[in-house]
Amino acid sequence: MNHLKPLAIKLFGYFILLYLALGLIFGMSTAGILITAVTLGLLSYFLLDVGMLPRSNEWFALACDLGLSFSIIWGLSRFFIHNQLPAVYVSLGAAVVITVFEHFYHQYLSDYVLRQDVPRRSARPGMNYQTESSEEIRPDIGADKSNGNKQ
Repeated sequence: MNHLKPLAIKLFGYFILLYLALGLIFGMSTAGILITAVTLGLLSYFLLDVGMLPRSNEWFALACDLGLSFSIIWGLSRFFIHNQLPAVYVSLGAAVVITVFEHFYHQYLSDYVLRQDVPRRSARPGMNYQTESSEEIRPDIGADKSNGNKQ
């Protein structure tokens, strides 16, 4: 499996989104954004996208991406953002933006990159159930009409 193209797409997308969310709005330096994007991109790609996504549900992978993005952005933004804004809200906003990107990135990965021989749990076929039908709507209770007994 070729990892270079999907990893480059992920790192470029992370850099652009983090530059818009953290650089333009909150004044984070470009070097800080680059370090954050590379750290988050490498960890997220190899731990979650290659390791967990083929074997789990996409929603669970998105929740893990949100948690990983929030923790890494929050941890690294304490070093690179030098203003009085609370880092928790800044990190949560950037993590939500990254998670929206991850939703579309997971679709790209599952369609073009991930191995086809690993079955995805979210792509399993639906179960086709059929109910049993009979001619009797209501059973006769109490009277045995076959013997001819009249009560």
